[in-house]
Amino acid sequence: MELIIERSEALFDSSAIAPGDAIYAKHYSWNDGGRCGFVTSVTDKQITVQFHPGIGNVTNHFFIPVSEAVNGDWEIRWSKDLITVYEYQPNTEAEEVDDGL
Repeated sequence: MELIIERSEALFDSSAIAPGDAIYAKHYSWNDGGRCGFVTSVTDKQITVQFHPGIGNVTNHFFIPVSEAVNGDWEIRWSKDLITVYEYQPNTEAEEVDDGL
């Protein structure tokens, strides 16, 4: 009987995305399009995004679990400086998006 189980698992890289980064995300189940906001928290398993829902002086949030991102359930683009935009594509590294500027 083995005492230690070794396994590989997907984790968010907090050196690639961090609190304060601008983000656009869309879950496959959202029919009304994605949401723009900013990252408020990044853990190994989850990204928390704050966004303005278009109702007065309020904000709301949503979570991006790493398991759903790996499964391809999310379309994710983010930027640290609003000049360079990165895009996550499942099973690949984040790629810089050529915005034609």
